[in-house]
Amino acid sequence: MAQQSARKRKLKIILRIANVVVVVGFGIFLVWYLLNQVEVSRIYEAFLGMYRPTMALGLTMMFFDGFLRGYRSKILIGSDRIRLIDLFFVSHLRNAFNMVLPARTGELSYVYVLKKKFQFPIGIGASTLAVGLIFDLVIVFSLIIISIIIVGIGRYAISSGTVMAIAAALLAASLGLLFFLSRLVGLAIRVIHWLLAKTNWQKNKVVDYLYTKLVETNQNIKAIQARKIYGRVYVLSVVIRIVKFSIYYFMIHALMQPMGYDFAQLNYWAIFLATAAAEISAVLPTHALAGLGTYEFAFVAVFTMLGFREDIAIIVGFNYHIINLLFTVLLGVLSTIILAMPFYKIKKMDQKI
Repeated sequence: MAQQSARKRKLKIILRIANVVVVVGFGIFLVWYLLNQVEVSRIYEAFLGMYRPTMALGLTMMFFDGFLRGYRSKILIGSDRIRLIDLFFVSHLRNAFNMVLPARTGELSYVYVLKKKFQFPIGIGASTLAVGLIFDLVIVFSLIIISIIIVGIGRYAISSGTVMAIAAALLAASLGLLFFLSRLVGLAIRVIHWLLAKTNWQKNKVVDYLYTKLVETNQNIKAIQARKIYGRVYVLSVVIRIVKFSIYYFMIHALMQPMGYDFAQLNYWAIFLATAAAEISAVLPTHALAGLGTYEFAFVAVFTMLGFREDIAIIVGFNYHIINLLFTVLLGVLSTIILAMPFYKIKKMDQKI
């Protein structure tokens, strides 16, 4: 038994290493492929020649976006024991981990920090994270449908009726998940409970711990739904998404304005489709370290479908992603340092959660 267990552990380690090598290798290949389509010096020149006013506007909005995200988290948590400024720092920390880690696994940093720094149960962190993410899905798929209608169905390959139908189906699934989340999690809990009763898995401390936390999370999801805050969370989620994609729009304008593109030539909803595709690529398992390669490839693919030249798409894609990455990581690092400082005070545990 001991030898079999050791073999399984070794196999898991080998598979994880292989997965990392494949994903990172895929990202490196895409970076190499894209950079071979354009002179690298042009990317550097575009960075130096960017239109600074709209880039400054975009980066300023990114800083203050932390307050919007923090306020939504505060509504979902529903506790006076954590302040808006606390969640401002947590939001930027979470964004930084999301930008660097693959397949949105950085989202878990939110649950970890709430637990370690602010002593909130894992169930509260996991439940508020899940509800917030589902709201984001609902808004993104809604905006994709709106953008396709505004841009024109069938005008570009990316604005086809098929893409719109897929977005509508995903929107419907997201809405169903949002309103029936506690029931679906409850069903999963009952299935897991049945499996535990039929096997010896309940003796495993890790399995038992995860099961307990899942039950705790579902209880908090029910509590969130009972507070009837979905209206406020929805409005905030809409504002957060529009602000986020407006940040990207201003960053792209800053890079393209010296190339002869002004606001009239950069349709907001067309740019939204390209940046939304890049953001969706970050959810996929193929998302490489910091998204380098995969993020740019998704952006370039859609941007060229919208009628822009491939070389311009590559130049803009690399610059706007790297600037976004660096500034997000900088805000995340500063937030982490501030939260870790001994002078940073949090409210006492004796106050109600």
